[in-house]
Amino acid sequence: MAIYNPGSLKAEEFINHEEILDTLEYAEKNKNNAELIDSILEKARPRKTDTGTVCAGLTHREASVLLACEIPEKIEKIYEIAEEIKLAFYGNRIVIFAPLYLSNYCVNGCVYCPYHLKNKHIPRKKLNQEEVKAEVIALQDMGHKRLAI
Repeated sequence: MAIYNPGSLKAEEFINHEEILDTLEYAEKNKNNAELIDSILEKARPRKTDTGTVCAGLTHREASVLLACEIPEKIEKIYEIAEEIKLAFYGNRIVIFAPLYLSNYCVNGCVYCPYHLKNKHIPRKKLNQEEVKAEVIALQDMGHKRLAI
């Protein structure tokens, strides 16, 4: 069994089955813990500093508690703070990310996606550095400023 390491770049270390189960259990135990939920929400709230707006960021366990929350007043507060965060970072506008696929190789078997591992009927391609650069420039020339890679 791999050791859970959220800072690792190896999927088998930062995606850990036991940690996922422990996190779900933690969320279930704390989904109605109003005091904990309030402290998580206060941590999430954006703050103005001399260098701009910052958010502390939540851990995956903190986020799991908010996602599992069943207290109507706290759910409303979650939505309010989510809007504060959105407005602090993006203002009153819609931000669109252009997808940039670096390859169509995949190890998953999602049946809805044509790139899944079992699809042997498509040619596979990995972009090299020059191709990535050309794609980024093409997206930029179309007016995109943000990419989802």
